[in-house]
Amino acid sequence: MPGKTPNMAAEGEASGIGGDWRAVWAERLSRRNLAKLAYGLAVGAAGGWAAEEAGMPLAWMLGALFACMAFSVAGQPVMVPIWLRMIFMGLIGLFLGESFTADAAAQLSRWPATILMAVAYVPTGAAACYLLFRHAARMPRGTALLSGLPGGMTAVAIFAQGLGGDERQVALSQSMRVAFVVLLAPAIAFGLLGLPAPTAETYAAEIPISWADAGLLAAASTVLALGAARMRWPLPYLIGPLIASAALRFPGVVEGQLPAWLVELALLVCGASIGTRFAGVKMGVFAATLGWTFVGTCVLMAISAVFGLAAQWLVGVDLFAAMLAFAPGGVAEMSLIAIAIDADPGFVATHHMARIFAILFALPLIAGRLGRWMEGGDKRR
Repeated sequence: MPGKTPNMAAEGEASGIGGDWRAVWAERLSRRNLAKLAYGLAVGAAGGWAAEEAGMPLAWMLGALFACMAFSVAGQPVMVPIWLRMIFMGLIGLFLGESFTADAAAQLSRWPATILMAVAYVPTGAAACYLLFRHAARMPRGTALLSGLPGGMTAVAIFAQGLGGDERQVALSQSMRVAFVVLLAPAIAFGLLGLPAPTAETYAAEIPISWADAGLLAAASTVLALGAARMRWPLPYLIGPLIASAALRFPGVVEGQLPAWLVELALLVCGASIGTRFAGVKMGVFAATLGWTFVGTCVLMAISAVFGLAAQWLVGVDLFAAMLAFAPGGVAEMSLIAIAIDADPGFVATHHMARIFAILFALPLIAGRLGRWMEGGDKRR
């Protein structure tokens, strides 16, 4: 395992592990921050409810995202912080674990080629977006490259400052890209491809999980998540519960599905958390970054479609599952969409994690050389 990366440090800080954790949690649970959190969740819930009433697919995620984004840009004190989103990533991990059945495990032998493709997608997409942002948008080298890197949003934003990029613009571009993908993926699924939109029955548990099994699953997930965080694994609060759920369900130790309302709650928190990342952004900067990020997202989605078609041809997986697996969005968001439309969430999550691991482990190894390359290029301009 490589040393501690900036993203891993951020995750440790977000989890409250290491350092003065009492002070960290005292600040998080201060009256001021709890008021912002309550406001953010209320705005997100209102947006989700309105989208649900309007019949929007994935209403609780997209409605919360739109509402919190609008309030954030308007300067309202809404906040759904990373640490809360990380907790709900654990729930998403548990849902994903339900997809790793004996039949799904038998398919793993067919995936090595497409997992390598997921890794190859990173430099391919990054190169295409770099050319766009560097030569058309006239961004500095570091900002151009890291703004277009498809994945690892937190890590990439943190690396931006050390590599001579604009950390705030990189974070804004990365957040906007995830928001665009979350919006575009359902539009393609339910509009262009005509897939049935999810309803309340989509999330209904066929066999509800028992309290005893839920307790065992919660205990195992907590142990693995905290262990993964201590070992500085990326995305520990997603990966730990996912492994626990898959390991306990595969031999039949745990049976039954988690309740539907937890899915809706995870959608709400994820959407609201993305939306509140735009707090404090001036309208002019927001509009300019929005335009270039949209173009870059379209470029990445086109590349994703090519990789998805190749994956479908190689292993015979459903086309939209393949496209979600290569979509330049967050693993949690894309996996939730996969769950919503029954598009093999195990396949989607595995490929997204392969891509994110590739970014998180590659960036520290090449950071020095990359920094010199970026600095030299900008000096010559």
